Amino acid sequence: MNTTIRNVLFATIVLSAAGGICLAQPTRPMISTTIDFLDYAFFKHEGPENYYTLEEYEKELKELADAGIKKIYLRVNICGLTHYPSKVSAQYGENGALHWSMEEQGLRLVETYKHYNPCTETIRIGHKYGMEVWAWESLHDDAGVCYSASDLPERYADIYHKLGGWALLDPFYLDNPDALAEIDPRFKPDEAAIQRRNQTALRLPIEKIVFTNPENKWREQPSDKLTQDNLRVYVSSNNKQYVLYDKPFSFKMQKVDGRNQIELSGLNITVPYIKLDCTNNDSRFSMVIAKPVGQGKLYNTAGELIPSTWNWGNGEPDKTWLNFSHFTGAAGWDYQDRNVGCFAGEVPQARYYLGVVEYATKKGMDHMVDRFRELTEYPFDGYMFNTRCHSSRADADRYGFNPEVLEKFKARYGHEYAGTEEDQKGVCQIRAEAIADFFKNCKAISKGRPIYMSAPRPLEIATKEKIHDTFGPLPWLYKRYFADGSIDGVVMIGKNWIDGDDFSDYFTDEITGGKPIKIGIFREGARYGRNKDFFFKDMAKLVKTNLSEIEFYESMILNQQHDMLDFIRKLNAE
Repeated sequence: MNTTIRNVLFATIVLSAAGGICLAQPTRPMISTTIDFLDYAFFKHEGPENYYTLEEYEKELKELADAGIKKIYLRVNICGLTHYPSKVSAQYGENGALHWSMEEQGLRLVETYKHYNPCTETIRIGHKYGMEVWAWESLHDDAGVCYSASDLPERYADIYHKLGGWALLDPFYLDNPDALAEIDPRFKPDEAAIQRRNQTALRLPIEKIVFTNPENKWREQPSDKLTQDNLRVYVSSNNKQYVLYDKPFSFKMQKVDGRNQIELSGLNITVPYIKLDCTNNDSRFSMVIAKPVGQGKLYNTAGELIPSTWNWGNGEPDKTWLNFSHFTGAAGWDYQDRNVGCFAGEVPQARYYLGVVEYATKKGMDHMVDRFRELTEYPFDGYMFNTRCHSSRADADRYGFNPEVLEKFKARYGHEYAGTEEDQKGVCQIRAEAIADFFKNCKAISKGRPIYMSAPRPLEIATKEKIHDTFGPLPWLYKRYFADGSIDGVVMIGKNWIDGDDFSDYFTDEITGGKPIKIGIFREGARYGRNKDFFFKDMAKLVKTNLSEIEFYESMILNQQHDMLDFIRKLNAE
């Protein structure tokens, strides 16, 4: 056991986050849970009202408290939007920015805000039942989901076009995109050259498609789901209206180095947009898309490999378009209503990484500090910065090279950025230091309340799999955070869908400076909800560790699964 954790476990008195109350330090991990208020309003309302009532919400929070949960985190954002009235960002629903595909539920949440403020009431109710209430804020804006225009009600047309389909993006970035991470100047697209290459790509019809499951990505998939009978091919000339490809073709499903691969041949496709869909829409999936280039391949009638850009989407395959300029992370594509598609050619990369703030820019720093300052006006007991993000690019390492960042690079290293491996590390270091500055700025205005962060695995710890690479090879400067006094606790995250990462041994006195840093671990409740045996075994094991906290995401799963709450109640009573 390292000295830091020992200090945490055996410290006799700490200052409570609620302010001024001295409490004994617990000798076992606290079980906390995170509230995604949107889900309660969307899925837990049972009454005739057109909003999620305060009585319903209090009942759910009381259940958590009765199970012995002493700390709740309120997710105060909906991606880039807020649950509370904001002068610097926008509250969910303002100007029609909401989940357009779930309009009824989205409008119910908007109506709920007219009756009460989730921040104010969560704090009041949580304290009523003896729980600490912390704000759970995103480190990055998090652009969230991008919708297609298919079947979009006309009343949302204006906001759709204004946001480019990104319904949950903080509108600040519409006017200030340069506050987001910018693409490496070496990869800024030559659109004229790309257009010439794309014209050449379709000089002959497409005859064959080969799609291979990526290595080390969910390799347990069944190989019997996709068949000649349930696979459909759709084609389009404009990525708006797709039509079923009704000519015969050959289908082959095979294993290549242990990975599923499908091969379609005998095609004669002369348009640039292709979509693959499985009509067997169940919860199993046999194929995963993990990157936009290289995983799927197109060959023309001369047997030549032609460039292609891939992505996945939801909805009716004949009506929904695909956004090839922004890849949002790995997904099982033959799953429920998901489909996968490609563009026969290259797509110019987006200049800015939507949803990922560049703290090394003044605009980015100032805006996010202003957002945090609004939160400090609420009597939260503490703050958690979540470092996960729905905005995910397979090429995240190419972003963060804003002019301000490169100016700082030149001033520090004495030469222009040239794209070498050392130069890239230098840029990442500058960006990481800006995040540390952000934490320090927030701590200065937190009114003495503690700040935690969801802690990604440090780059120094080798791993075979790419974990938490949303931001590319960005170092996490824990030693600096603790030396600055900015971060009071970390909750380790990693492979959240399996067991989560325990790298608590990393937090030695050398890293923490000997300070009693709280060290917890994150658990993704969606996995628990599907595998109760894993939940019971894992929780029973975790409560016997030397950790300070076990954060369960999200609380609604517990409210839905009373046997899980009962188990937590028994653990807390032991």
